Amino acid sequence: MRNRSLKPVRNSRIILTLVALAVIAGAALYYFSKMQANVEENVIETSTIGTGDIILTATGLGTLIPSDEVSFGFRSGGEVRQVLVSRGDQVEAGQVLARLESSSLGLKYKQAEANLAALSSPAAIAAAKQAVLDAQESLAAARNDLQYMIGPDMLVAEEQVASARDNLEAARAEAEKDPSDVNRQNISAAEAGLARAEETLSYAYYNYSDTYTLQTFTYPIRNDQGTTIRRQLIAPTSAELLGARAAYELARANLNDAQDHLDVLTGSKSTDEVPASGTTSLTEAKLALAAARSDLDATELVAPVSGTITSISLNVGEEVGTSAAVTISNLDQPYTLDVYLDETDWDKAKAGFEATVTFDLLPDETYPARVTQVYPMLDDASGTFMVHILVQLDESTGTDLPAGSTASVDVVGGEALDAVLVPVSALKEVEAGRYVVYIMKNGQPVKQEVEIGLQDLLHAEVISGLQSGDVVLTDASAIP
Repeated sequence: MRNRSLKPVRNSRIILTLVALAVIAGAALYYFSKMQANVEENVIETSTIGTGDIILTATGLGTLIPSDEVSFGFRSGGEVRQVLVSRGDQVEAGQVLARLESSSLGLKYKQAEANLAALSSPAAIAAAKQAVLDAQESLAAARNDLQYMIGPDMLVAEEQVASARDNLEAARAEAEKDPSDVNRQNISAAEAGLARAEETLSYAYYNYSDTYTLQTFTYPIRNDQGTTIRRQLIAPTSAELLGARAAYELARANLNDAQDHLDVLTGSKSTDEVPASGTTSLTEAKLALAAARSDLDATELVAPVSGTITSISLNVGEEVGTSAAVTISNLDQPYTLDVYLDETDWDKAKAGFEATVTFDLLPDETYPARVTQVYPMLDDASGTFMVHILVQLDESTGTDLPAGSTASVDVVGGEALDAVLVPVSALKEVEAGRYVVYIMKNGQPVKQEVEIGLQDLLHAEVISGLQSGDVVLTDASAIP
């Protein structure tokens, strides 16, 4: 009885042992599975550095515009008499495009021309010669009057001083143009001549005051019976002397003007060689002729530049003012395009950057071009802020295109060819403009500072810090 009761107990122990082993095996399996999962979760993703190209572009819509354009109108208003061109015509600079009614202005010009010609006629020359003779007589009379008042010695001395001063001024002017030894010597000689003339004038003045005045202007004073009772000095007053001198200077100036006028009429001198006072009538006649010519010329609308008439609003018989009525455009090749880019492409819009152009009218051709101008402010005329630039083709298209032709324009904002490239995700910006990456060395990530150039959405150009073949962490954000 005792042996039978022990057998079930032994079986129970075996079962418990097997259960315990199963639990331990399950726990071990769970542990190793968990460890494997953790290992798989900590796998580090890397990338091997290689080379490639980065080309940054900005695409916009361009419109062909004239390389030069000018709008203009008549310089004076009036009735249109002739219109000599039409829209689309090719014209040359200086070509007459239209005319206003000009009959009255033509008569005015002819009259001014006749007036000028009359001043050079034989009769006018004869009158000018007579004017010279009359001026000479007036000068002689004025000189005699002044000579009587101050005496011949005094007058001659004053004239010598005036001449010496003129000589000194001329010598100084010549020396300013050419400061040579000869011209400096001429100044010294002129200064010496003036000094001698002033010394002579001083002596003449003394003689005038002491002798000439007493001899000339001492008059006898008589009584009612005609007997001289005394002699009295009645010299010219200061006002009389000033009047005589002024009359003398005026007579000299009039003679000079009359002689200058005659010399110009006879061709001995040009108007540039004489003072304006000597050719007043001639100058006025020339100015009147020039004004009449200008008024007559203003009735003609003349092309200021060569090009194509792209706009004209003139009709025969209508009254016009001075507003712009004609537009001339220069559509010479290579063409220029007005281009608009998205405002985010501002950094890709710089003068000198290369571009490619494809016209809608020539879809199978692509033309090299270059940015020639970048406007300094964003353009919001379309309701959206846009970058406004001008692009010029490097060569002719071989086909004439109308102004306003549209085109697709790709501006190359930068390129790095065969450059060392790193994934953008591998970069970590530690401060503005400074980046680091993590290079794998001996299975461990090591921080390395790099200098970065151009970047696109996926890659960045490495200037320094990495070389082809280096292995870097793909996700730099995984490193705290």
